[in-house]
Amino acid sequence: MTDTTLESLFTRSPTRELEEVQKVNEVGQAERDIDEFYETDSARKVLTELGEVVNSTGSQPRFRYVHATFGSGKTHLLKLIGIATGEIEGLETVAPKLSSQFSGFKEFRDRLNSSHIDHLVPLFMNLLDRDKVRDSTLSLLIYEELGNQLNYPTDPLWLLEWAWTLEIEHGLWEAVRSVEHDGRSIEEAAQDKAALRPWLYEALPEMDETDGTPYATKDGVRESIEQATRRISTEAFTPDELVERLDRTKRYLQESGETYEFLIGLDEVAIYVGDQQHRYREFLETVDTLIADINPPILGTGQWSLRDMQQDFMGEVDPEAWYTNEIPLRGADTEIIVRKRWLRKSDSGANTVHDLLEQAPNFELELADASEYTDVGEPVEAYPFREHDLWLLREVMQSLKKEDLEVDREYVQGRALLILVRSLFTSFDWTQKEPGAVVAWDEIYDLIERETTDIPGWAKDQIQKVENTTDEMGVSVAKVLYLLGQVDAVPTTKENITRLLVSSVDTDIDLLESDVEEALKALMEDNFVRTDESVQPQTYRILSKEIVEFWDQIHREAAGLPQHQVRYNIEDLLREADRGRLTADDSLRTRNIDGISDAPYTFRYTVLDQVDSSSEPRFDGVVARVLASDPDTIEESRTRWQEANAGDQGVEDVLIVIELSEGLRESIRHLIALDKLLEPGASAELRIEQQQEEETVEDEIEELLYGAKLYTPDHNTTRGTYLSNIDSVLADAVREKFENRKTLDTRLQEVDDARTLFEFFNGNGTWPFSSDDAEMLGVKTVPREISDGWAEEFLNDYAGEELVSGETVLEEIAGRRGKYLGTPREALAALLITLAAANKIEIRRDGVRIEDPGEIGRVMRRLSDIRDIDIGFDPVDIEGSSNLKAVYQSLRGFAPQGNDPTAWLSNLASWAEKNSSGIRNICARVDLEFDEEITLDALRDALEPGMAGGELDDAVLTESPVPTQAEWFHKAEPLFEGEEPLWDEFNSTLETMRSLYPDAAITYKMEDAVDGSRIPSKESLTKLQTEAQDFRTSQISELYHLLTGTTPEGDSISELCSAVEQALLDQDIIVEIDTVTETISGVNFESLRELDEIAASADDISESDIASGNAVSEASQLEEARGLLEDQPNGPLYNQLESRYEKLNSEHSEAFITKQVKRALSGPDLVTPSRAEALVKQADAKLQSTDDDDDDDEDDDDQDDDGPSVDELWADVTEPGDGTIVVIDTEEEDR
Repeated sequence: MTDTTLESLFTRSPTRELEEVQKVNEVGQAERDIDEFYETDSARKVLTELGEVVNSTGSQPRFRYVHATFGSGKTHLLKLIGIATGEIEGLETVAPKLSSQFSGFKEFRDRLNSSHIDHLVPLFMNLLDRDKVRDSTLSLLIYEELGNQLNYPTDPLWLLEWAWTLEIEHGLWEAVRSVEHDGRSIEEAAQDKAALRPWLYEALPEMDETDGTPYATKDGVRESIEQATRRISTEAFTPDELVERLDRTKRYLQESGETYEFLIGLDEVAIYVGDQQHRYREFLETVDTLIADINPPILGTGQWSLRDMQQDFMGEVDPEAWYTNEIPLRGADTEIIVRKRWLRKSDSGANTVHDLLEQAPNFELELADASEYTDVGEPVEAYPFREHDLWLLREVMQSLKKEDLEVDREYVQGRALLILVRSLFTSFDWTQKEPGAVVAWDEIYDLIERETTDIPGWAKDQIQKVENTTDEMGVSVAKVLYLLGQVDAVPTTKENITRLLVSSVDTDIDLLESDVEEALKALMEDNFVRTDESVQPQTYRILSKEIVEFWDQIHREAAGLPQHQVRYNIEDLLREADRGRLTADDSLRTRNIDGISDAPYTFRYTVLDQVDSSSEPRFDGVVARVLASDPDTIEESRTRWQEANAGDQGVEDVLIVIELSEGLRESIRHLIALDKLLEPGASAELRIEQQQEEETVEDEIEELLYGAKLYTPDHNTTRGTYLSNIDSVLADAVREKFENRKTLDTRLQEVDDARTLFEFFNGNGTWPFSSDDAEMLGVKTVPREISDGWAEEFLNDYAGEELVSGETVLEEIAGRRGKYLGTPREALAALLITLAAANKIEIRRDGVRIEDPGEIGRVMRRLSDIRDIDIGFDPVDIEGSSNLKAVYQSLRGFAPQGNDPTAWLSNLASWAEKNSSGIRNICARVDLEFDEEITLDALRDALEPGMAGGELDDAVLTESPVPTQAEWFHKAEPLFEGEEPLWDEFNSTLETMRSLYPDAAITYKMEDAVDGSRIPSKESLTKLQTEAQDFRTSQISELYHLLTGTTPEGDSISELCSAVEQALLDQDIIVEIDTVTETISGVNFESLRELDEIAASADDISESDIASGNAVSEASQLEEARGLLEDQPNGPLYNQLESRYEKLNSEHSEAFITKQVKRALSGPDLVTPSRAEALVKQADAKLQSTDDDDDDDEDDDDQDDDGPSVDELWADVTEPGDGTIVVIDTEEEDR
């Protein structure tokens, strides 16, 4: 034994009080600040860039912003930069020490020494001092720091300006400082603000040095003070004033013959700005002015990105602006700071620890490969902790803080870990331990439990049960397992548990490991711990009582699952394992496979069943069947499948065989049961159980799928595995099954390519596809004609046909007897567009030829659209006749007879003369009702000769935009014909809707339909009118139903209004309303009261009376109130809520459930009876949980309880206060 204690090993007592947060201009402990500094890579980058900025002399802004989180050491770094300048009085000799210890500071000092600057004077200020900055400006703060550096008084602030003027303009400051008057110097007089001015009035005129200056008289001194006061006000002292003072001061100092620069340091800019835009504008203006006029080196720091603040406050970010010159700073990890500051050893203490650890057994942990721990390699620094302990403790604390919330890793950055380590020495008396003692992790559990509220109640309960069941070693192992269960970085192996329980350098590791092994066996037998034997070395984890009981439920549920449910889930798991390739059951997909473009294929599934030998045939793609079952079923089904699909009659092409073990099938059943029973509000541990179970099953399914064997009907031996060979096997099946398949080399852009093809065949545009595509389609690009290939073959197939449906054409690529089976839609679309562009076919929809090339492209985008078209094979080729046909059909509503365009023109002219009045009326109404772009002027001009009894010109009728306007005429005609046009009737209905229901969705739809941007169809307006009528009747019917509980018999508006009026007369609703309002405050039934008054009067209730107020909403509220006030075994629900609220408000006034109950009671919106029942249950649970936790609270009376409660956290999340900044982490990998 020895009298030496652990406390004697440290440079400073580890029980000392925590120090205040660093301030950038407090350099009284410079030597210690240097000793405790840890130079990170990012800190070196800051110093390197700052050296370059200081050394630069060009016009580029000399501004840098260090962006780092709280606790990262940015203030510490900025303070040391100030020391490194060598210009801080009394610390001139300390700067070289920084250079000798840290490479970053050496590089900074070297650049400074080689620069044009003789003196780099630091003007550093702490903007975190809210009392100081509240009534000041940034310009004044910088000026005040200038005064501090020049040893001018700065309190009151006018004295700084007065002293600065005195020195810069008259060189009298030192003389004034040295004079005494009435036995006091100016510094002493400034301590008594009431005596300061009288002292100046009397002392300065008496000085010989003030002769000939404004200070020679009392009045002159008074005027100089008043001038200083005016100039130093926050309104008068602008950034320009600051620049003038800095510039004049610099020139004044340089009169000595040496060069001066000011290094301006702004610490905690982001906190200074906060959420106040005017503060940010002030910051921008100040820095802009400094850079524009004198361009000093400026170094700012802050917790938030300056670029982001610019985006938030100003909305625009110039990537070249000075505020984008950011340097991210990642501070030393918390454990490094603890090592450097709190656990710093004296020289003799370090030697003692080194000797102790030399003879100690190896008790360092084996870490997981994915852990992010960086080995510091200084176990002496970490002692009495292990090398990994402080890092691991931070990770554990971080995990405990998270619970169900996303928390940045910096949450435990700063002081939390430091506080906990200090508590080890203050609360657990570790200062008196003998050297050689090591902190065991069961004691760390006790430390966290005592000093924080982070360990949840269930964990404490489970540890207590372990204490009641097993021995001391079992309790220690359980505590270590719980803490290790919070992180993934340390495998929970027997060896790691043993090493974390080492409590001394003299511990017998082998004996301790044996004790740990026995304890683990006992804990597993008692169902406290579970082991994972699939992982080597074997790992363990502690279970909660909740999980043990829950898994018993899972086993029972899994045993009763129906087989079809298991099948569906296995299918989903298989698809999830390779969603990019596997399709839904029998759903066609195309992909580029093994050199084949747009290869069509589908997958079918047989799971836990025999393969059906008579499958449905598919003609549009190859069929691959996934067979997943037990080994016996698989062997029998494979043989049956190959026999059924061999030869020409086979309908399926590839078989994928997956053997599912009994264990995996059982795991899948458990997973299904787990998903079914796990409630949304389940604990985090149960959700982890679910996640781990899912990952295990998904990994095994993926492994089985990738290793699955492939078979084809004509091969008894395997064709390889799914992972390696599925694409090549599918490709072979495509080649064999679809010998006459057509494909494009070039990806089809339907609309653009259609326009290009029409231009191409008209002698203008270029060929949009490849030369191979031209050859396949049968197009000779010179001389732009169709001569052979697929196009010629297609035309020959339909020779003699006048019109065929799109459905018939699609049969060619997907039907039983299709000639081009396996051809993708894009290739067929390219063929049809090419033929239409070459005027070999025409595309019709609803009997009308589509003329616009872009529209032809659009109808080729989907199979359903192709199915709805017709393809015309017109043998007559009269130039321009197709356009004239289209105009004729648009105007007349049907296609012209025969093939004589002259006859068509004559018929159109006769029709125009006969209907001239109607045509002119429709054209006029279109001009009146729609936007300028929608006009029928060209059509009217083209038809004018016919309306006047003359002939029509086919060239004019077919010239753009007449064909388009003819289509518009076709749509507009039914809207404006007749004595009561549909358009006018619709607008009348719309006015009624705007008057009565301005915010209804149907009103918005109606307004959109007639906004003038397009001509709506007759059908759409009729449909909207019907919907409007239905909406109006539904509103009144709903009111009647809420009042009576029945459905009204009438259908018309007037009948329904009468029914509502009768219902009000039949029921004494005012009495019921008064009863509700007397009981429930905040509810309002003014609209129902007004309707009741009308019903009782001689007037009839109208639709306007009902729609003008909130009658329907109030009737719904009244219905809810009936349910809340209805008698129940425990009293009305509303009374139950009131009684719970009184208890909650006295015991949990800030709890989230308290606020919910208060809101339910106070209105104005009532909750439903079912919601009220739920709130009563939640309130009871909250009150019950308080009673259950009383014992734990008594045990923890003396512990620190600075952390927020779960209710407070939940309330903060759901109801954030004003100014709350919500951070959403989108980087999934960092979570």
